[in-house]
Amino acid sequence: MRVKREKVREGCHRPEPKTKLELLDARLHQCGHYLYHHTAGPRQMTVLQLLQKNGPMSQQDIQEALDIQAGSVSELISKLESKGFLLRKREESDRRRVVISLTDRGLALETKPQEEILSGRYRALEEAEQEQLAGLLEKLLDDWEMGGSGR
Repeated sequence: MRVKREKVREGCHRPEPKTKLELLDARLHQCGHYLYHHTAGPRQMTVLQLLQKNGPMSQQDIQEALDIQAGSVSELISKLESKGFLLRKREESDRRRVVISLTDRGLALETKPQEEILSGRYRALEEAEQEQLAGLLEKLLDDWEMGGSGR
């Protein structure tokens, strides 16, 4: 069965879907792409909240405050920087020291409670639709984890 051709969404480099299942797969991919590149996960939110509370900090200070490994901090900071939530800047007095600070986007994201962020993310769906979507996604994940052909 052929489905109506739709415009290619930003960030998607896949061929245009031709069937309902290809369209479903493409939309799941696009949602995942959006969530990965445009939102902050719980660990990333912890870094944003720390910077909101304390102001600009060095990477080492963040590492110590969160009690995580240097590589983990570096990865979190890189992801947040690529999403436009924070900036890295070398100190003039000590070029080895990098100071991390929030951008306006990072400040705006952090100041909202998590529930407000999530309600905004899913505002296009009514409560019953949100429950239905959550149930359908859980059903897919259960099947895939049990060795279904979702890979």
